[in-house]
Amino acid sequence: MPTDGWTTVVVKVDPSEVEAASALLWAHGAAAIEERSTAGPRALLLAGYEHPGPAADAADGAEAAGYAPVRVEPVTDDGADAWREFAVPERAGRWWLVPAWLEPPTPGDGERLLLLDPGRTFGSGSHPTTRLVAALLDDLVHPGTSVLDVGAGSGVLSVIAALLGATPVVAIDVDPASPHAVRDNAARNAVPVAGHGAIDASTRSLAEVVSAAATSDEPSTFDLLLANLLAPVIADLSADLVAAVAPGGTLVVSGLLADRWQATTDRLAPLTVVQVTAEDGWVAVTLRRQVTTAAQNPRWTR
Repeated sequence: MPTDGWTTVVVKVDPSEVEAASALLWAHGAAAIEERSTAGPRALLLAGYEHPGPAADAADGAEAAGYAPVRVEPVTDDGADAWREFAVPERAGRWWLVPAWLEPPTPGDGERLLLLDPGRTFGSGSHPTTRLVAALLDDLVHPGTSVLDVGAGSGVLSVIAALLGATPVVAIDVDPASPHAVRDNAARNAVPVAGHGAIDASTRSLAEVVSAAATSDEPSTFDLLLANLLAPVIADLSADLVAAVAPGGTLVVSGLLADRWQATTDRLAPLTVVQVTAEDGWVAVTLRRQVTTAAQNPRWTR
């Protein structure tokens, strides 16, 4: 197997297994998954991975789950962009998440377009967890809502929040490619890249954002936190996620499998679950920090 470069994991499954097998491949970090029909009764899943290590882990996981035989193939062309051939606009609530190199659909009444190019970071809009959270934002963001997007990737959620009037919007991700992608996608959708209304995109850690509030003008807590991550990462960050939620504020966590999300959200006490939405075997869970009196947080009494 090659030591670097884009790699495809190819899995044949019964049609009834597509959802579960796709969830497994996504969980191992797939950048995109294509489903193809075959001449026989089975479906073919092709999952693209930026590095062979995660691809090998995904193949091992698929075989352990009984989806053998599994093929692992190096991508022989410019694999970093090979997935773009299969990209399509994705619907998330009233938003269309549109790859910027495609002709956008004509939006219907009340629908909005978001033009995206993830570059080399996560966030093409193809993953169900991104769509789940994006669809929730219209009900959670109001003009002046402060938003912290943890694991922002290409900025899908941050840009939607900014378009809905959120301010400030802070977008953080450990991926060094993320801040550039966030700023590019902000500009692509007429969100300011500097000054009032701009998204503050960086590679700071969540702990750094929480601690920096004591010595800067940043808020110490946020009205809305978005954490579209995987369950182990949410568990590791749970204390800082809870600490960053303002009184009466909301945390949305995603990247959780539908059959085992509660073990992760139990770590987010005293926040309480108020909504669970599901798609393709994944869930987004909305939690809220309660307040003792309405006067403490009039934003949530409307």
